[in-house]
This record gives sequence, structure tokens and C-alpha cells, in this order.
Amino acid sequence: MKKILVLNGSPRKNGKTASLVRAFVEGAKSAGNEVRELYIDGMDIASCKACEACSRNGGFCVQKDDMQQVDDAYLWADVVVFASPMYWGTVSGQLKVVVDRLYAMQRRYGFGNPDAVKECAFIMTARGSYYGQALDFYHIFTQIMGWKDWGCVLSAGKEDEARAMGAAIG
Repeated sequence: MKKILVLNGSPRKNGKTASLVRAFVEGAKSAGNEVRELYIDGMDIASCKACEACSRNGGFCVQKDDMQQVDDAYLWADVVVFASPMYWGTVSGQLKVVVDRLYAMQRRYGFGNPDAVKECAFIMTARGSYYGQALDFYHIFTQIMGWKDWGCVLSAGKEDEARAMGAAIG
């Protein structure tokens, strides 16, 4: 059994990304996994200020906002799922802000530290079919972090694929 954190970067709670996330969660729970979803758009999370205070104080961000909830869930999780609609060829700004703020967490544990290595998956919806920049973002992130990649579900209407990916994690 795995503990799975879904970081949902969509601003729409009933949109296409939410539909894929629901299917993923169904599959993951059917395999005995525990799942927590954070709907980022409803959270108060400021962007990274690049102040590097986290480098000087043990990896703790000096900003006090809802990112603490993400940090707590991140530490709890074995698997992190990034879910987002495509905006301008990549993830939503809401999700990108959270990813940027994870920098402090990695300063605390060190890049590639076995205690901080997670597994991950990527869910994205878009009207078009150009996922190149978004996939580059995801793959570069997972490579830097040293995380195991469970794969990607790209495009709306692939609930069966999302459900199967969720069920495969375990």
C-alpha cells in the first residue's frame, strides 16, 4: 500500500482535470492505496521569492502560508501526482508555484537523498495535442529529484487510463 498525494493545479473543481483525478483516485483506492488530494487553487500559496533563506535555515521557507499543508502532505506521501490543465504549453501557474516552493523542502533533505525520493505520476488535460513543454517540465523535475516515474495520462477523456495507472501503483 502506498500513500499518494495528488496536487491538483486546476482552477475548476468539476473540469476535465478533476474527472481524470477522480478516475485515478478510484483506481488507486481499489488497489488499497491511501490518497489525499490538495486542490491548490483554493489555497493561499505565495510564489518563491528566491531569497535563499531556506538554504540558511535548514530548508524551511520563511513565508507563512498554506504551503505548510503541502509540505506536511508531501512528507506523508510515497507518491506525488501532479495534475493540471495545460496553460500556454505547460502546467498551470497554481501548480508551478507549488513546485517552485518545494525547493525549500529539497534544501532540507538534499536532492537525491533517499529519504526525500518519491515516486510520481503526471495527469494533464488539454484541447490540443502538444504536450512537449509540459512533459519536459515534468521529466526534468523528476530527473533532478531522482524520483521513480509511474507515467503520464495526457488528454481529457482518458479516465480508463487514469484509473489503470492509479490501480497499478501499489
